[in-house]
Amino acid sequence: MYRKPIIIKFTSFLLVILMLSTPIILIAQTMGNDYLQGKMQGELNAKGNPLWIIAGLGCGIFGVGAAYFIKPSPPSMALMGKSTEYVLGYVEGYQNKSRKTNTGYACGGWAAWALMWLLFLSSTSTETTYTY
Repeated sequence: MYRKPIIIKFTSFLLVILMLSTPIILIAQTMGNDYLQGKMQGELNAKGNPLWIIAGLGCGIFGVGAAYFIKPSPPSMALMGKSTEYVLGYVEGYQNKSRKTNTGYACGGWAAWALMWLLFLSSTSTETTYTY
């Protein structure tokens, strides 16, 4: 007889906790969903800039470093009217994907520079034999 009120109190307390935590869980799921949608859309829209090839050609390893460390800014038109979580996800996805693409372009430019340099060195270093 004494245990019934304790079980009823515990069950009531548990139900109150569950009813209060349900909206918080739903809000957290919605926020996470917006963030993930924004991140995926940002990755899809990220194109990179082929002009980083010139940075790799002209600056070598420093151009590659600049392509890696400079964060590209996403187009503002894609972010108008979106939630804060969506914008955060979009910006992160766009910057990560664009930075990888830009770094690849700069590495390609640097590789082209290295290839031209090796071809130049091989053409200028011809062996000459002298006969006496």
